[in-house]
Amino acid sequence: MVIKDAFSLLKDVPNILNLPGTVIRSNAIPDGQKTLAATLKLIERRIDHFTKERIYHIISSSDLKKIDVVSLENYNLPVSYNAKTGSVIINLRAFGVDDISRIDPRNVYACVVYGVTFSDLVKGRAKVKSSQAANFINYFLALMIRLFGKEYGLIGVYSTEIPKLKFLLSCYVLSSFFGEENKGLYRKASILSTYNYRDIEENLSSYDFSKISYLISSLSDLKVMPGINQHLFTARILRHLTINFIPALEDVSRCISILATSTLTGSSIVPTFIHSYNTEAFNNIVEIARIDFRKR
Repeated sequence: MVIKDAFSLLKDVPNILNLPGTVIRSNAIPDGQKTLAATLKLIERRIDHFTKERIYHIISSSDLKKIDVVSLENYNLPVSYNAKTGSVIINLRAFGVDDISRIDPRNVYACVVYGVTFSDLVKGRAKVKSSQAANFINYFLALMIRLFGKEYGLIGVYSTEIPKLKFLLSCYVLSSFFGEENKGLYRKASILSTYNYRDIEENLSSYDFSKISYLISSLSDLKVMPGINQHLFTARILRHLTINFIPALEDVSRCISILATSTLTGSSIVPTFIHSYNTEAFNNIVEIARIDFRKR
């Protein structure tokens, strides 16, 4: 499992923060941890989710100290993990507020779920094996067809390009999420996609599939989605899925955390309809988080 340093689609916004404790404290919301716990206790009876037992244990114990509620001016994501303090970061600046009481309590709960899941994955407490790559590939394939299929003919006359799309997505997931290198990458991607890549083999060495920018370039160059570029791709994702979904496309730990967070009824941190792209693959990815929470 590969943990990304930053998100290229968000112009190098850091994935994991590395801020000294002094910086975290200087940007902390006064009584943020206390207010967070009080807010979540108000809705405890309304929460029916596989994360509930552990989340309420955290906010009722000394573990609450490992959740920092802050306002980071130059960070536009609501959740992260700070390596130097070993703490989950909930960033109110992403909501445009400086008071938890101005955020829907269901979104506060969603942020904690997101952060705890992400923290477990970053610290290696939850394991993700490359044998699970097919679930991410199938989910992204369905997402791409839903968001881009009509415009690029993937559900019409050019639907014959879908196996090539799946192959390129397989190359990306295996390389970017699981660190597979080029020597065996194409063969494994071919098996997962059932696509014979020999006709495009000579072109593949031009792409570093560990980076989503090269995936997007390959989609255009190899005529799967002619003319697509990083700007057009990002704009479509932003329009349909919001900025908070974009990290799911670049980092496996974020993907799992974001999909798990989307299963929370009433939350708007990420769209709750995203399970519909491929319900089976979605559930298999979320199961990684379920197993993690069952272990606690």
